[in-house]
Amino acid sequence: MMKSIAVPHFIYGPVPKKGYSKRAVSPDIYPEEYEHLLGSYIPVDPTYLRTGDVSNHEARIIASVPQNDCIYFSRIFRRPRLDEKGRTGILTHTVLLPRKELENGLSYNDVEEALKNFEVMNPEIKIGNMPLLEISWEKQASELMKMKSLISKDSLTRLAEGFTKEPNLKYAVTCKGMEPPQRMELGYALSRFFDIELKLVPISLITEPPLTIANSPFNLVLSHMKMPIPPRIGWNVISTHAGSELSGMSASSKEVMKKAIDDLFSLRQ
Repeated sequence: MMKSIAVPHFIYGPVPKKGYSKRAVSPDIYPEEYEHLLGSYIPVDPTYLRTGDVSNHEARIIASVPQNDCIYFSRIFRRPRLDEKGRTGILTHTVLLPRKELENGLSYNDVEEALKNFEVMNPEIKIGNMPLLEISWEKQASELMKMKSLISKDSLTRLAEGFTKEPNLKYAVTCKGMEPPQRMELGYALSRFFDIELKLVPISLITEPPLTIANSPFNLVLSHMKMPIPPRIGWNVISTHAGSELSGMSASSKEVMKKAIDDLFSLRQ
């Protein structure tokens, strides 16, 4: 059965004769709250978005806001001819998702498809007021089905162990050899697993290095290359194939988490 919702969204990026600014905004969303939460409208290191093909090299942000029962989802990408001089610039298209819809079957892939369809229907990139974003979906396999092809069981166990013992931990995950679409899929799966399915810890993640690692608002950063992490700033660095054991947890917590991970890795692709 097809379901649909209409969600608020905004676009931030170059505006002719204004520079970087709010470009288009729908009702029922306040971009300033997003900027306050993440410290910037585009909190990704721009050098990582200036490499590669302009139409393919993108980043994603998922920022959980449990006190408001919502999640911000951002598609960050480059497009040409955005200002009065026709220059290429970086855009963020951000939607505000009700957590209950994600719990009831809406997937991040459904959201991504709706954002891309919006751009197809509006190739000039809107400026000014815009309507709510329509997202339609049918019940289907969740993002978790792809998890075991993107991260090892040992690495997922290490993340689970850390978040269970200390919810405020932050992880930089080195995704060596992964292309941007694979990092996005991994991000969707990790958010789904830890935040939506297990409700273990609110996940705020970015699929490229942030503007600054020292004061980053994210607790999960996915990168295709190892990032220089200064000592003593509270970050843990692992790779998607790092090994670990479930040590330091209570027997009951260890058993619950072990079962969740075992069940996940027994799912058919």
